[in-house]
Amino acid sequence: MANYFTELTSYAVMASNNSERMATRHNRRDYFLLNDGYDDESLPTDRLQGFPDPDPDPNLEPDSLLDIPSSEILPSESISQALAESSSSAIPHPQKRQRPAPVTRWMWDYFQITEIDQEWINKKTKKRELKDRDIRCAYINDKTGLQCSWATLDSLRQTSTTNMRRHLEKHAILSPQLHFTASNKTEQPTIVDYMAKNENLSHQQLLEKNILRWIIKDKHAFTTVESPAFHQIFHDIPGISLPPSSRSTLRRRLVETFKIQRLQLKEELAVTCKSIALSLDIWTSKNHLPILAIIGHWLTEDFKYQEKVLEFTELHGIHSGENLATAVQCTLSELDLESKVIAITGDNASNNEVMASELYHALKESSPEIQFHGVDSYIRCLAHILNLIVKDILRALKSGSTQEAYAVCDSLREGEPITTQTALAKLRILALWISRSPQKRQKWKEICQYMDLPDRFIEYDVETRWNSTYRMLDSGLKAKYQINRFLALQTEIPPFTDNDWQRLSQIHQVLTKFNELTLFISEKRPQISLAIPLYYELHDLLHEGAEIQGAFAGIDHDIAAAMKEGLKKYKKYYTFVDECDTYYTALILDPRVKGDLILGELDDKEAGSLIIEAIRSNIQQRYSKEGESPQPGVSRRSTPETTRNNVESRMLQRLQPPTQPFVSDINRYFDSPRVSIIDTTDPDWLCNWWRIHKDEMPQMAAAARDYLAIPASEVAVERLFNTARDILGVRRFSMKGDTIRMLMLMNDI
Repeated sequence: MANYFTELTSYAVMASNNSERMATRHNRRDYFLLNDGYDDESLPTDRLQGFPDPDPDPNLEPDSLLDIPSSEILPSESISQALAESSSSAIPHPQKRQRPAPVTRWMWDYFQITEIDQEWINKKTKKRELKDRDIRCAYINDKTGLQCSWATLDSLRQTSTTNMRRHLEKHAILSPQLHFTASNKTEQPTIVDYMAKNENLSHQQLLEKNILRWIIKDKHAFTTVESPAFHQIFHDIPGISLPPSSRSTLRRRLVETFKIQRLQLKEELAVTCKSIALSLDIWTSKNHLPILAIIGHWLTEDFKYQEKVLEFTELHGIHSGENLATAVQCTLSELDLESKVIAITGDNASNNEVMASELYHALKESSPEIQFHGVDSYIRCLAHILNLIVKDILRALKSGSTQEAYAVCDSLREGEPITTQTALAKLRILALWISRSPQKRQKWKEICQYMDLPDRFIEYDVETRWNSTYRMLDSGLKAKYQINRFLALQTEIPPFTDNDWQRLSQIHQVLTKFNELTLFISEKRPQISLAIPLYYELHDLLHEGAEIQGAFAGIDHDIAAAMKEGLKKYKKYYTFVDECDTYYTALILDPRVKGDLILGELDDKEAGSLIIEAIRSNIQQRYSKEGESPQPGVSRRSTPETTRNNVESRMLQRLQPPTQPFVSDINRYFDSPRVSIIDTTDPDWLCNWWRIHKDEMPQMAAAARDYLAIPASEVAVERLFNTARDILGVRRFSMKGDTIRMLMLMNDI
């Protein structure tokens, strides 16, 4: 029993020492609490209530102190065993530590959460989750009033919130627990951070950005960054780390940059674009991928012309109008342009008309207020129409084709004699015959050097390239002496006669006019306001040639007959133009022209007046604001109300009539004389004029902003295809469609 009390006393002393140590620890900083967010150095109440009093009453008996009844301790048990068994109730312990709130808790306030009945697998826990969540950014743009379209799913993010945090940083939303801004983060910024913002870049960041731009702009293979020689460049530069050294890393950064640039394009369209016109076409790449390209054209509030590649995607399935309409609608939906598209310019393929009709019905269902009206809003490419007219003229002249020229060259190689050919067909065969043989190319250069004449080869035409026949004919006429000398030294191709050269000269005279018109249309600026004048000039050109008049007096009758065939093709497509109000509206919106050209060109003056009045009525119906036009008989003060506080203002007020009839700016524009300008070399004159007068005539300026951005041709898309051909080099021939898409859409990085 003595041993029992001795042991009990020793444990009481130990408990007292523990209490003293607890009191000492009471004065120390509690780092656990600091990490949980407490700023006080003293222990909170919820932590103190679970500990024994640090200063127990010394008068208490040992049994009372430990709160262990002595009757419950058996002789065979030690005090430590009793303490262990009663520790959960005898000695109060701190309450179970509460898990602190996640550091990412703050960001959920900026997202909208919607549960989805969709199973998914958590890759970390390997468990199947029965519910998924749609997580959408709730940020509202102050300028546009539109909600951000960024979204993700639990199944995609896999419990990670990094992308959510980075997305909020784009909106300048940072964690409230972090007392630093994006400019002085402690973590190393990624290429996404500094490409998304206009901030000062370090040398390393600027280097990586420029390398990515270099890869995209100069169309290098991704494997370029894996070259040891490429690595050595940066190893030899002190203070510069090696940029992305693998193609997979480079592609990941390309994807990150592409996503940011896509969001920036959407924001730019939301702010600067009131309406947009599209030009599109389909192209088959060298690696046999069908590509749909879409370019957007619009005018900003200050009438600055903008042109952006909106889509360059692989087209899956058949090239039907329905399939095209679905692809176009996906692009419009992604960029929030469904209610803004006003017109589409494309070639004369029949599936484009079906596409325009199907797209109209699809947009009508998704958006109640649309500006696109199906086939009535479809603009046929004027450059393509010119090409079709020229093809009909050349077909009537029996000028042959590139395929026929290849067949003749193959026959000549096998020793077969050449059949009778027209002058133009024989020139095409000669150009191809020389270009296909290295020996004949050398012989051509020797002859040119001997004659001291330019040794430039004759261009051979390509059926899919506009004006290529004209360029072949032009270079052939310039190399007349070289051609005659070359043919005199061989026997495969008969020489050209004087009659042949005269005929080639007449065909060249005809094609020169078409080349001039095509080059004018191909300029990089909107031409819709000049479409009607171009059609009028084209009609005069074909009519003079068919009647052997004017500049074409003296041409052969078979060439005149060929131009009659071109005139038939012209009339077919002019019918489509005459039925579309867009062309006439854009023409009238040119203050240098207005309706005078229509009245001057049409024989039926009454019909011309009806067209002008119909355009006036359409503009009034569409652009007149509610409440702006007063009731009949109501007049408006000529000057705003002013306080007559000086002699000058009272004098000016006295000279003004008290009231004058209200005239809308639409009627004022139509009824005023056109601007008298004979010639202008400024390609932006029309947009600059409307920028200056937009406050004076806001309704007409709104119409001008919509219509004057519509392209008359799809030349911009053809130019884009030429750029895409350069992307698919020998080392990039297996490139997939999604990679081509990113590179083309980021080409203006």
